[in-house]
Amino acid sequence: MDVVFSEKDEEEHKWAEKGYYPACKKVHVFSIVIPAYNEEDRIEPTLMNLRREFQGEQVIVIFDGNDHTPDVCRKYGVEVHVYGKRLGKGGALIEGIRESRGSIIAFIDADMPVSIESFKKVVEASADSDLVITQRIYEKNMTGSRLILHDLFTNLTKVILPELKEFHDHQSGLKVMKADRAKAILEELIMSDFLIDTNLILAFMKRGFKVKEIPVQWRHTEAGSKVSKNLFKVIMLDALSLIKLRFYYSPFKAVLNTRLYNRAQAFFQKILR
Repeated sequence: MDVVFSEKDEEEHKWAEKGYYPACKKVHVFSIVIPAYNEEDRIEPTLMNLRREFQGEQVIVIFDGNDHTPDVCRKYGVEVHVYGKRLGKGGALIEGIRESRGSIIAFIDADMPVSIESFKKVVEASADSDLVITQRIYEKNMTGSRLILHDLFTNLTKVILPELKEFHDHQSGLKVMKADRAKAILEELIMSDFLIDTNLILAFMKRGFKVKEIPVQWRHTEAGSKVSKNLFKVIMLDALSLIKLRFYYSPFKAVLNTRLYNRAQAFFQKILR
């Protein structure tokens, strides 16, 4: 992994290489994490808004692609962690938690599908909760097929994981959490794909942490969407991941470590990816 520092932190980073860590030890109240796989065309307005509204706070971009996203990020003085291998959304979220230095961690998609006002509302809601998730209220630009599949998958999640039946949306990209709670459940985050959001909610609930859901207006951008390009494959992979999560939180957890299961998982992943 390569870490790209902003120009502002370059001098401190030189000292860090010699064994001093002023850049790494800087304490932030708030860390904003953005998973970014080839987002050079969508991420700039997001960084512009975040830098304007949250000056002095830690903004982390977890990049595992092969385009010029790091160059765009460098213009706005944000912290970029560059990985030479594909992490997946789950891997990016996990790395974001590890690299955060704030007491509060927020995750947001690279295209910032909510207004700054809605974003702040979610952050404020974390004052009395360990994890705040969001129920996406889609604007009219959402395609009918995406809406239908979203509803189907939400219902499937409630059938396989009835512990989550009280929530309306298990995969929203906007969430805010207490950093100490998030780091406490890191070992339970076993999903590297889009189901990491569901994995996170379930892990918090199993520990007895407080989870709150609030609705937000959601602006869907079809152009550049990684999900829309492979919608059927994403749904199938997510369904298999739901089954994996069910086994993980059951008396049959050991099945996940068997050779038969691992071979079957590798087979389906090869076909669907």
